Amino acid sequence: MVANAGDLFAQPSPLTSKTATKEMGYTLLNPGEKIVMYKYYHSAHPPKAAEKFPVKYYFVAPGTENLQDLTLTNLKTAFPANHAFHEALDANFKENKELINYDDFHKIYKVNRLYQNSVK
Repeated sequence: MVANAGDLFAQPSPLTSKTATKEMGYTLLNPGEKIVMYKYYHSAHPPKAAEKFPVKYYFVAPGTENLQDLTLTNLKTAFPANHAFHEALDANFKENKELINYDDFHKIYKVNRLYQNSVK
């Protein structure tokens, strides 16, 4: 789960919604949405080293507590039977970095908007 050696000392194992605190560098992005997303920024380094510690994004699927890397593969794995959601993800996102896109019109993260539409 840990992407680079710089994150090793900052992240408890397993990383849950209870251990991903603001003091640990985590920001809850969307309380109240079905797929809860977190932003992690490792700030315990000099500003010139920022590129070595990029911002990371995580999500928590409904009914679970463990944070997972926000990737297309992990989202599909978290909802194995929701093929409409899988297809919507493939149609709307080409790269993992796009998964953090926000839908300004509906005031919701796009991943959650697609999920909502897939369970109607």
